[in-house]
Amino acid sequence: MTDSDDDRITVLMCPDYRESNPYQSELIDALEARGVDVSTTNGGWAFPLLAGVRRHGVPDVLHLHWLHRFVITKRRFPAVFAVLLGVRLCFELILLRTLGVRLVWTVHNLLDHERSAPRSELVIRHAVAWLADRLVVHCEAAGALVAETYRLPERVSDRIRVVAHGNFADVYENDVSQSTARERLDLPSDVPVVAFFGLIRPYKNVPELIETFEHVPGDARLLVVGNPWNEDVSDRVREASADDDRVHTVLEYVPEDEIQVYMRATDAVVLPFDSVLTSGSAVLAMTFGRAVVAPVMGCLPGLIGPDGGYLYDPGDPDGLRVALRKAVDDRDRLREMGRRNRKAAQSLDWDRIAKRTRDVYA
Repeated sequence: MTDSDDDRITVLMCPDYRESNPYQSELIDALEARGVDVSTTNGGWAFPLLAGVRRHGVPDVLHLHWLHRFVITKRRFPAVFAVLLGVRLCFELILLRTLGVRLVWTVHNLLDHERSAPRSELVIRHAVAWLADRLVVHCEAAGALVAETYRLPERVSDRIRVVAHGNFADVYENDVSQSTARERLDLPSDVPVVAFFGLIRPYKNVPELIETFEHVPGDARLLVVGNPWNEDVSDRVREASADDDRVHTVLEYVPEDEIQVYMRATDAVVLPFDSVLTSGSAVLAMTFGRAVVAPVMGCLPGLIGPDGGYLYDPGDPDGLRVALRKAVDDRDRLREMGRRNRKAAQSLDWDRIAKRTRDVYA
């Protein structure tokens, strides 16, 4: 479905994370089918947004995504640099507004997950929210959290719009049977398997997940699959898994065509995060028809619900262990949850999301 040339909208989207995250690729393809011309940029070093405009022309809309890309640095004194970079970002946004560019910001997370300069980042995010014409979140609960965390007055919070996170049905192959997948991974066919899948960053609590799983009795398996954030994280994961032969680790980047093997081999995906607003990992698990074990945070309760997995209170020290115990004790229930999740994920189609996003732009 396309719109007339007179109604076409030009969008500059940044930063460009398509190589590491198919979310943007799927969104852009669906938007272009809806009459939106999308360019992407990571910009330059000095003024990244203006560099993108210089390269691609002045757009109708600037669509910001992961804000930490422009304000967080690994240099010494990260809080000081965050303030300086935040001033630069706001200067660029003000200048673009004077050129008639509409500003849209999708808030994927409340703060950078590594929390290197949280106070400075909160101030910057508050300012960007004031400058934006629209803020996009992936669920109503996220909108309320954004308004509260950034201390937005009603006139600003009224600019928040909800646009769901799309599924990954057309991204990854999904034609391997569970028995074949388990045979390839040397996993038994008759036991419950739960898995963590994705980049292993500190906030995702993977070593803690492994330690918790050790206290879950029964004949079950835990798969930990993904590239560690750094050597320290890698060492912690290896140390935690050394004494439990029920834990299988694959600490490396997984090619796209192999993702289905790990997803199909498992019965449930575990997301033991200590902070999350929305989760592509949850949507990925649901796309493959898998149950989800996750904390009651952000969009996860509404996305998963009681029929799609086991949710736990992240403030309860036994919450994750109890949720894992329930999961591995009833494999038939996990299958029911997976079927529910696959159906729910099918409703998250990108054409509908593109239509909603185009309405936000317009």
